[in-house]
Amino acid sequence: MKRPPFWKPTSTTVLSLAALMALLLLAAVLPGCGGVDSGGTGQTVENPTTSSGRVTGFGSVIVNGIRFDDSAAVVVDDDGVVHPRTDLRLGMVVEVQGRLRGNSGQGTASQIQFGHEIAGPVESVDVPASRLVVLGQTVHVDADTFFDGFTAGLADVQAAQLVAVHGFYDSSVGAYTATRIERRASLAQYTLRGRIANLAALPTRTFTIGAALIDYGSVSPAALPTLADGLSVRVSLNTTLVSGRWVASAVHTSQRNFPERNEAEVEGHVHGFVSSASFLVAGVPVNASGPGVTVRRGTLADLANGVRVEVEGVMQGGVLVASVVDFKRGGQQEFELHGPIESVDVATQTLVLRGVTVAWDGDTRFAAGTAGDLVAGAQLEVRGAPAGGVRLLADAIRFER
Repeated sequence: MKRPPFWKPTSTTVLSLAALMALLLLAAVLPGCGGVDSGGTGQTVENPTTSSGRVTGFGSVIVNGIRFDDSAAVVVDDDGVVHPRTDLRLGMVVEVQGRLRGNSGQGTASQIQFGHEIAGPVESVDVPASRLVVLGQTVHVDADTFFDGFTAGLADVQAAQLVAVHGFYDSSVGAYTATRIERRASLAQYTLRGRIANLAALPTRTFTIGAALIDYGSVSPAALPTLADGLSVRVSLNTTLVSGRWVASAVHTSQRNFPERNEAEVEGHVHGFVSSASFLVAGVPVNASGPGVTVRRGTLADLANGVRVEVEGVMQGGVLVASVVDFKRGGQQEFELHGPIESVDVATQTLVLRGVTVAWDGDTRFAAGTAGDLVAGAQLEVRGAPAGGVRLLADAIRFER
């Protein structure tokens, strides 16, 4: 067949083909130049990171939307006691030290530290107002709060019961937002994390956190941090109230100090707000005024004391320079589980996955399978939200085959 005239090679065409071949050759011999997340070897860069927030999933551990491989992580509590990974629960607030793999949303955890804000007796419960008082502290619950040991959620909580409260402290109003409330049969000591007010030195040696009057006179001066009003502390307390005072057995500072130049993420309430260039989240100074900051579910004009946010960025000069500000409101948190089904109850349309009871209903979306395929051992990815604070109602279930 006669070749069409425009197929006839010209000198310009030959030159263009030669240039193209040269570019292809260059690309072939330089495969490791990398892109945004590449370190010049064709491999994704792993950056050191600190992530402080609630646990929102398992199958690894998921914090602030990052899925951390925790297979080699050391899990410790606030006292440095080592725990098995299985002690971690949905809704616990943790601090993860590790490395983040570029923009993949995945990382590797080297250490996970967890602790509660309050552990002590319930003083009162107000179900219509969605709050309770524990150790003189007002604790708010919302649609994202998990309950452990209370089959009906907040309605099952009674005065004088012992609880451990995980959550976020809002220093602007001196109250807490609970992410998880656990019933305890007994407590060797009570604990309270908050900010000091009304500090009185010798001879009184007391301060307050919320409505709790704390006597620190039994703590050796050498074992005390430098106390001041506004200092964030974690206090261990004897379990008997003495003349209206809780007697402290230990006082520790509870200030977060993220490593310089590291990537960091923190969830908590805004306090000390001056402007988008100067505010704090959970005690961490933040600057969100730079160009290109991504804002989710709100605007920077919504920043104010008491507003709950998650901030991502890099620590520079002791300040978290934000790249992302995500506004958090109750009922908007998604939880995620990966793993094999442990048991199934078809009659109640529930299953157990990673120790969590998961319910499904007619609105649950299934992928790569159906409800009839839900059997023990089946590998699943489940996404959903708390239902009554005692189980996860699945919005979507995907079979991982």
